[in-house]
Order: sequence, then structure tokens, then C-alpha cells
Amino acid sequence: MTAGDRPQHNWHARAALAIMVLFGIVLTLHAELSRLNLDEYGDMVENYAWGVLWQWGYFKHPPFFGWLVAAWFSILPHVDWIYYLFASLNVVVALLLLWRIAARYGDSGFQLFVILCAVVVPAFSFQAIKYNANSAMTPVWAGVFLFYLRGLEARRWYDALVLGILVGIAMLTKYHSVVLVGALFIHAVMDREARSILLSSFGLIVALASVAVFAGHLIWLFENDFLPITYAAEQGDGVVSHIVSSLALFLGGMLLYLLPALGLALLLRSPNDGYPFLWLARLRAFRTTVEGRALLAFGLWPTVLTVVLALAASADLNLAWVLPVFLPLVVLVAALLPPDLINRNIARALVATGLYFFALLVSAPIYKESVRGGTRLNMTVPVKAMSAQLDEYWRQYGSGDAPVIAGDFLLANAMSFYSRYSPITLEANSLNISKGYIDKAGLERRGMMIICREGDGSCADISRELTDGLPEVVSIPFSITGFDGERQWPFVVTIAKPLG
Repeated sequence: MTAGDRPQHNWHARAALAIMVLFGIVLTLHAELSRLNLDEYGDMVENYAWGVLWQWGYFKHPPFFGWLVAAWFSILPHVDWIYYLFASLNVVVALLLLWRIAARYGDSGFQLFVILCAVVVPAFSFQAIKYNANSAMTPVWAGVFLFYLRGLEARRWYDALVLGILVGIAMLTKYHSVVLVGALFIHAVMDREARSILLSSFGLIVALASVAVFAGHLIWLFENDFLPITYAAEQGDGVVSHIVSSLALFLGGMLLYLLPALGLALLLRSPNDGYPFLWLARLRAFRTTVEGRALLAFGLWPTVLTVVLALAASADLNLAWVLPVFLPLVVLVAALLPPDLINRNIARALVATGLYFFALLVSAPIYKESVRGGTRLNMTVPVKAMSAQLDEYWRQYGSGDAPVIAGDFLLANAMSFYSRYSPITLEANSLNISKGYIDKAGLERRGMMIICREGDGSCADISRELTDGLPEVVSIPFSITGFDGERQWPFVVTIAKPLG
């Protein structure tokens, strides 16, 4: 970098950092202003309910993302906007790592434009604010690829150690990270300049560190009948027509998600800018360096392997599985622009991004009002008010701290998050699945609450089964007023008082 380039570099760097910070703030505000509940699927309260159990695994997923949520709320109050802040920080960390990845492929203007492309892609905004195993993978994948690049560049032992730890964490976050590991392995095998890394001390350190990180969960899997793997294998109905249609929706959805970034790139073009419409020079240049070929592999193989694994397992494809794959894709989108056009017209992208941030904030309360009286999924279930009422019932009928919560998954997990009594959930309503932290004697000693929606027969059956033989049990029907101030949401809680 020459002295003349330095002021522009510094300006671009400051702008990139400012965009990341501002995006984190806007994303947090957008979520707080647009949502009645944390999320419509109940993933976020489920994360917490699992995490506070501090197990090496859960019946659906490996544990790392739940641990992060539990650690965050061990020092901060259980307030919705603080959870949104956590999800936003997850995105900001991913963007910071993406910025460092982009530094390997272009100048400071290119790096800034990569960040602008990322923040307008739904994978880093609307999807990411619903924190779960999918969105939790994004910063981890970014870290894995960054340290893979560092390994290709210098092969230092401490980079290998960090890479191995991150690979282990990626697998502890979600098993789908195997497609990232597979993609980098394919690149390392197929690329002549990268091949020697596999049989070097660098590769050995990576392998040992990743196995050491994953070992605790591996032991847990053997002790718990490989429950998460069974759960993953059961996704989808195996009907060929459904698989084919899900593949079409999957690939079409990926393109649709990229459209805002492509639109931002098109905004920087002009009819007479002197370049062909498809400027592919930089993409061709990527093929001449090991780092460039690694990026192309990162952009291609995770998607291909996802499709292959889904077809092999007869599982329906879901776009949410591949949120992290947009990390390399936004870099490749930015690579479609000549460098001088980015530096000359970057202001256009900054203005468009600013308008996008403004639209996120303005539209949020409008959307919130539009769903206030609806019944779509769990968006309008008054779980926080329900939990407050249940706290009063537990004070009156249960007594004691840290009861066991079971019943309807959303309601039980929400109670775990909002209750002042720090309850723990009975995972999957099963003492067998929850054997790592609770047994029948412990359940009776703590006491329990089984929370059902009125009229839910299967939940009522679970309640009777779990409380069978307990001497002090009371069932209480109650209703909570919905967010529209009119609709009544009826529930039934069965309370088993702690014994002794």
C-alpha cells in the first residue's frame, strides 16, 4: 500500500466497521420493534432451555449454541431485546471474520463492498435474528475458513490449533458442518498447492484438536443411542416428488437470497462504464492462486454436499441449513465488479444500504401491528405473561426452587426462559432421554409443572403419565389475554409439589 492509498484504505476500514456496528444495532431494534414473541418456532427459548442443562448433547442437536445462550444469560437478564442483541452480535462476529476473509481477495474498497453485500442478504438479517443451530454456524464457519486460509499462507502451529478447535466447535454446533469439513478436505486433496497440508504437522494438529473438542459429545452419543443423528435422519418423508420439489425450492431460494447483493452490484454499474456486462476477470484470477481456489471450493462444495446428503437420506432440503454458505457467495458477488468501479461508486452502495437500514426500522412496528391479532405458528402466543402466571401458581401450590418443566415444548421452554424460579425442562418429556441430569427421584424431589394447551390430548396423557403415583398433584385451567387485548389463550398446568 502506498502513502497515497492509505487514507482511502483507512476510510474504507472505518466505514466497514461502522456498518457492522450500525447493522447490529438496527437488527436488534428491528427485532424488538417487529416481534411479539422471540420467534415463531420457539427455537430461541428452546436454545436456552437446553443450554442451562449443560449437557454434552440434546435429542435434536449437539450442544454448543445452547451453551453460548446459557452463558450469555448467566450474566444478563432474561429480556427479549437482550436475546436479540445476542443474535445480532453473532452476526457482527461473522461479518468481522468475513471482512478479514475478503482482505485476501481485494483492496479495502472490495472489503467494504463485501460487507455491504452481506448485510442486505436475508441469511445475515431476517434469518440470523432467529438464533438457532443454523444461524450459530455462520461465525464458526467464517472462523474455520479464515484459519484454513491462514494455514495455507503460513502453516503455523497456532493457526492449526485454532483451526482444529473451530472445526470441533463447528461440529458441536450442528452436524451439517460436515459439509464444510468435506468441502475443505476436497480442496486440500484436489489442489496441488494445498495437498501437502494434510500430511504435515499442521494437518495432524488440526485433526487432534478437532477430535479433542468433539470427544465429549462423541462419548455422549454412544451413551444416548445417537439420538440427534436419528432425529436428523428422520427429517423429511422420503417421497421422491417432495424431495425434487424441495431441491427446486432450495436452489431457487439460494438465488432469491442473493438477489439483494446482486442488485447492489448492479447499482454500481453504468451503461457506458467500459466493462462487459459479465466481468469475470477476477473470478478467473481466483483459479490461479491456492487461496482463490479455496474460496471457489467454499462457494461450491458445501451446497453440492448438502444436496448429496439430503438425497442419500431421502430428506427434504431446507434453505435454513445453508445460511453460512452465503459467506463465500457474497465475496464472489463482489468479485463480479471491477475494482475501480467499486472505489468510484461505493457511495451508491452506502446510500442504498442506509435506506435499507431505514426501511428495516420503519417497517418493523407496521409488521408487528399486522400480526398482533393473528394465530400464525407461535408468533402471538402470550408465553411471557403465561410464565408470570405460572410463577404465581408455583409459589402458591409448589414452593421450592428449580422445578422440572414438561408438557408442550414451546410452553415448557418459554417457562424455563422467563420464570424467576430457574426451572429445568424434562427434555422430550422423557426420563430416559433426560437421564443425564434427572431421574424419577430427582423429579419428585424438585417437583414439577406440566404445561399444556387446553384440549391437547397428547399433552394431557404425558401429564398423567409423569404424575402417576405422586401424592400431591393439582391441575389448574387458566387463560391469558392475547396481545390484541381480546383473544383468550386457554392453558392447563398440572403441578406436582416437591416431596420432602
